[in-house]
Amino acid sequence: MIEIRITSEAALALLLDRMRFELHQRQKSGSAPKESRLEDLSYKELYSIVEASVFDTIFLMPVELIIHQTNLLSIITDAIKSLSRIFHKEQFLLFKSKQAEKLIEPIIIYLNRQVSSEEYRNN
Repeated sequence: MIEIRITSEAALALLLDRMRFELHQRQKSGSAPKESRLEDLSYKELYSIVEASVFDTIFLMPVELIIHQTNLLSIITDAIKSLSRIFHKEQFLLFKSKQAEKLIEPIIIYLNRQVSSEEYRNN
């Protein structure tokens, strides 16, 4: 198992930064009101942004950290649970590692398929 060493505060900061970026992108595309802030969104809207932010952040990581056994699920779970004190939404406290697993499972499946594929040998 590879242990990813990152503090909870650093993981939360990364997540919040990505959430701000995601909200900005949604505002640019017109799918979110221009004047909205993360603090003003409902839990459902925030959770949608959290999911997209986690997904994007995972894709920015090295492939080895994603496809091998790591403590990534606990990092994601702790960071999302920490959102409850920032946005004052207790629903984030109910987030389970099983939900984090469901978020990143498609990425792991995709990357495992790409790594095991021999298509790259012909290039």
